[in-house]
Amino acid sequence: MITQVPGKIYVADQRGVVENSHFRRQSTFSFGDYQHAYKEPVGRLYGLNEETLARGHEVELPVAQDSYVVVLPITGTVAYSIGGAHGTVEVGTVFTISAPAGTLLRLRNPYAHELISFLHLWVRASTPLTAPAVGLATVFEELPENELLELVGERTQDRAPTQFQLPFSFSLCRFMGRQEAVYQVKQKGSQLVAFVLAGAFELESRLLHEKDALALWEVEAIELEALSNHAIVVLLELWP
Repeated sequence: MITQVPGKIYVADQRGVVENSHFRRQSTFSFGDYQHAYKEPVGRLYGLNEETLARGHEVELPVAQDSYVVVLPITGTVAYSIGGAHGTVEVGTVFTISAPAGTLLRLRNPYAHELISFLHLWVRASTPLTAPAVGLATVFEELPENELLELVGERTQDRAPTQFQLPFSFSLCRFMGRQEAVYQVKQKGSQLVAFVLAGAFELESRLLHEKDALALWEVEAIELEALSNHAIVVLLELWP
C-alpha cells in the first residue's frame, strides 16, 4: 500500500485578487487586503504573490513582522526601495531582501510604456532583524533543464555581502515533458511548497497546473514529473 504524503493544493483560479487601474495582485495565501480563513500561512511562508504593475507605478508593502522577501521577475525589471537601500532586479535574477518589522518595502515598474510581472514571497525570519539589508542576489543566465537549481539557501549565503541567516531554501528548474526529478529534504521536519510557474507537473501523485501551489508536510523526499515541455517549478523548503 502506497502512503500519500500529507499536503494541500492551492488552485490557481482560487487565488485572492486585489487590483486597481495600476496593479493586480494574485495571492495564494492571505496577504494584505486579501484575507481568507482557509488560506493561512504554511510554516514560515506567509506570502506567495504574483504581481503585475502598470507603467511607472509602484506598490507599498508594510512589513508587519521580521521577514525575508524573495523577488523573482517574470517579465521586465523590478525596482525596489526599503529604508535607505534601493536598486533593481532583472529577469534572470532571484533577489532576497531582509525586512525588519515596521519598515516599508516599495516595488516599482521603472518602464514608461510596459507592464511588468513578478513573484514576491514572504518568509518569517527565525531571528530578530534590526535593519534592512539587501544584496543577496543569484543570477542565472539560463535555467538548467531537468535539474533543480538552488538559488537561495545554504549554498548561496556565502556570496551575500551581509550575513543572512536564512530559514529556507529556494530552488527553480525548467523541465521537458516526462522528465523526472527527486528532491531530498535538507533538514528533518521541513515543510515544502511547490509553485508551478509554467506548464504542468505531477508531484507526489498530485496533478498541478500553471500557477497552482502544493504544500507538503512530513516528507523526506519528493518525486516530480513534468507533463509538458518547458515546464517551470519553484520549490521552497522551509526550515522547522
